[in-house]
Amino acid sequence: MTPRGASPDWRALAAAAPATALLSGTSVQWASPGLGELVLADPSALVGTDALDLVLAADRERARAALAAALRRPGERPGPLRLRPAARPEVRLEVLARTRGGNHLVVAAWDVSHRLAGERAPGPRDGRDAPAGPLDRTALEGRWERSRTRARADPALRTFVLRCGVEGPGGAGDAVLVEVARRLAAEVRAGDTVARLGGGEFVVLVEAVPATHVQALAERLRRSVGAVQAGVHVGLSVGWVADDPSLTRDAVLAEAHAHRTLRGGSR
Repeated sequence: MTPRGASPDWRALAAAAPATALLSGTSVQWASPGLGELVLADPSALVGTDALDLVLAADRERARAALAAALRRPGERPGPLRLRPAARPEVRLEVLARTRGGNHLVVAAWDVSHRLAGERAPGPRDGRDAPAGPLDRTALEGRWERSRTRARADPALRTFVLRCGVEGPGGAGDAVLVEVARRLAAEVRAGDTVARLGGGEFVVLVEAVPATHVQALAERLRRSVGAVQAGVHVGLSVGWVADDPSLTRDAVLAEAHAHRTLRGGSR
């Protein structure tokens, strides 16, 4: 049965994010089995309840404000909100809310408890073993798959991979690469990933953003790395591509083109 007030694409969102609900204001009109599992309730029993009652009391005002903002500004695409379910306060959820006409909202939630625990644990973080250490491919692939799942909840947002090549006379030494890695990490948002492929090659994974954000980010990365004071000029060539089957090939080709442009004297 189609939830009341739902637009035709609600099923696609529910398939991409099993923990899904349709709200009218804050009242639950329909809930998926996945959401029932997250809040320890029968999905059918959730219909007619206030969604805010499913959230830990300490998080309710933030949740209320986020839902109200989504209804007031339907054209905007805010990032995910971190919440805890009242029935399972040890669980951490990332929640996205999107308007679906009138006062209806589709809410999608993901359990990110394990990811956050891994980020808090001692050891490698943000997909790299050290500021300029080798790439932890397993960690990067895991983040890549999770970011693709979240991005499917909003077709206006994409996941991008930027491939960055450091340029300097005679190659860049370890101290320079450590500083480059630090500057790259300083320019991205919390939750984005900076990792080293090897040599002077880095990869940056940027989650759930419009293409214009990535264009501006690439320019900031070039400026920041170009300002590294290492006794030699250090440049950065950047190529990027959105999530698609030819991602790796296209990112490499784009970075190679930027690399040739940089060597040719264009900044």
